[in-house]
Amino acid sequence: MSRIFKVGVLGLGARAESFSRKLDGNHPRAQLLAVCDVDPDRLVQYCDYCGHKEGVRRFTDPSKFFAQEDMDAVVITTPEFVHKESALAAIAAGKHFYLEKAMATTSEDCRTILRAHRKSRVTGYLGFNMRWNPLFRRFKEIVDCGVAGKIVHVAGLEQLHQAHGAAFMRRFHRHSARSGGLLNTKCAHDLDMLRWLVGVRHRVTKVASFGGTNVFLPQNGPPGHGTHCSNCPERIRRSCSYVDRAGFVFPVSGPTPLHKTRDQAIYGGDLCVYNDDKDLVDNQTVILEWDHGVRGNFNLQLFQNRGRRAYTIWGEQALLEMDTLWGEIRVTHSTSGEVQTHKIQPAKGGHGGADAFLIDSFLDAIESGVAPDSDLSAGLAATLLAEKADESRTTGRVVEIRQDEYL
Repeated sequence: MSRIFKVGVLGLGARAESFSRKLDGNHPRAQLLAVCDVDPDRLVQYCDYCGHKEGVRRFTDPSKFFAQEDMDAVVITTPEFVHKESALAAIAAGKHFYLEKAMATTSEDCRTILRAHRKSRVTGYLGFNMRWNPLFRRFKEIVDCGVAGKIVHVAGLEQLHQAHGAAFMRRFHRHSARSGGLLNTKCAHDLDMLRWLVGVRHRVTKVASFGGTNVFLPQNGPPGHGTHCSNCPERIRRSCSYVDRAGFVFPVSGPTPLHKTRDQAIYGGDLCVYNDDKDLVDNQTVILEWDHGVRGNFNLQLFQNRGRRAYTIWGEQALLEMDTLWGEIRVTHSTSGEVQTHKIQPAKGGHGGADAFLIDSFLDAIESGVAPDSDLSAGLAATLLAEKADESRTTGRVVEIRQDEYL
């Protein structure tokens, strides 16, 4: 019989909920031992919201949290700008750790984590949950079976629903110094997915990118709009596509949601999306070239009425298409024109069922001692690509990536 792992959760935001609820009496192989957040109000409200009882230890001091001798592993869901110190603390304490994407705000911070991890004996797991979504996983299986033949080009798209996109213009993510930029904080998933589909043994060597802020500009706000949705005239609120409904800030219910009562700079709250206190783009295009000649592109938009992800692979023998709007995969054979369709049903749970698989995969890696596929090297690669793309976007140059930058 498998052992029961005692797990702590550090950083109590929306992502933490996906793990702590599952671990608190609802998982056969793991037990929620403790939760920690430096904000005491958030700690109390989070535990009340999630129903965590007195048996779950509560900490506001990360050093005391990591000092628990009976804690086997930790799930790190802190903001990106403290990922490095959180991961290094886990390594120093000898705790296996799951680190939510993005790995860090800079590639150098990622390398610092990776170097420390390589000297340790703990499992380090990077939370690229799209790899465990049944639709994406089936797409990867079809790619790997070779039906497309030699891959020539790969493309990805992330199109965020308006409410989702607007949230990034309100929260701490709107400052790239704290999030690593939008490609890093939001699209590390997608950059990893492109690498995963092509094959992680191959490395991107050149990146070019174009992008900017075209929608969420101060001058685009309705005349007379407020600084926050709560002080905006009702006539404007009624017609605004981006009015805050607290859908992407934890917690989202209760008489006094935390993000309404705490520091707006951290929790974002109902800050107007047309504010001038941000440096994020709201649309971006990235062009990639791999070391074996495959080329690709990725597109991001934040302001549409429906969210979707789509991936396409052009091979010498077939065209492979996957779109979350369809919930299916299409294979079009180049010679015959025959089309094969694979309909994939989402699993239960967050991110199309991926979150539940993440927990099991993390525990499997700890128990077996075998490095997970979604490892820290993958986290470094995704942040490195985001960083180089933003360098290209801001300098107007094609940026080359050296082999040693991947470690």
